[in-house]
Amino acid sequence: MDPIAVLKTLWHHKVFVLPVLFLTAFAAVYMYSYAPRSYEALTTYAIVNPKIPSSQEIEKDPALGTLNTDNPYLRSADSSLITQVITTRLNDASTSEALDKAGLATDYKVERPSAAFLVEISAVSDSEDIALDTVRALGTRLEQELQTIQTVNGASDRYLFTSLVVAVPDKATEQFSSRLRSLIVVVVAGLVLTLGAVSVARSVESARERARTERTSSVPTRKGRKKRTGEAVNPEGERAAPSHADTLSELETLVELGVPSPKEELLRQRNAVQGILNADADHRAPNKRTTV
Repeated sequence: MDPIAVLKTLWHHKVFVLPVLFLTAFAAVYMYSYAPRSYEALTTYAIVNPKIPSSQEIEKDPALGTLNTDNPYLRSADSSLITQVITTRLNDASTSEALDKAGLATDYKVERPSAAFLVEISAVSDSEDIALDTVRALGTRLEQELQTIQTVNGASDRYLFTSLVVAVPDKATEQFSSRLRSLIVVVVAGLVLTLGAVSVARSVESARERARTERTSSVPTRKGRKKRTGEAVNPEGERAAPSHADTLSELETLVELGVPSPKEELLRQRNAVQGILNADADHRAPNKRTTV
């Protein structure tokens, strides 16, 4: 598609297109400036292995030997199992319901990055404070869940994994992608409305052209009017010669009035001329006559 042709088409239908473009531009500026913003808060926790007492420590402190060591996650061959369980429990629907009851954001994510003992928590809200409060609440819930899943068999605290805050959630950052998405939606809607405006303009133009054509064809031409009225005009604008019937009518009128017809007048003049010629011939040559 030729861009120049597109611009010419838009300019040709500017009465319909320009209002749509102005409305789209106004909506885009409004959405980018005053649309609801979204803020994201992040925090990262590290899961730390428990410090299991050695044999020497137990010999020095026999009380350590009496502690409950039945932590099921210490017996797992996969050292990242504890982080997988924590991530699953925090992504459970019960966690979302608890946040909703507390008036916090429910748009959050709990993920385990490539590092086996790290847990990343993020929350998104239209308020910076709510995003930060949500992340802190999820961090507190992580510590509670970590304690709960390890003490199912009554394991002592000395044999439990603990959490350590790696990135403190002290500030939420604005997500420009949300405003950008709104802006894209407005621009796409404006393009659709522009195409619709061009279609409407073409329809109106076609309707006007058809009406103009019908109006022109319904008006009779000058030649047609003259044919209907029976008038005939020669190229010089003069009337045509009278017909044979008109000539006979004029002759009858002359007879009724006692006026000689043109033919009789012509014969009379011819006889007079012949008489003059005969007289002249007699004068010159008595035996020779001239006949006209």
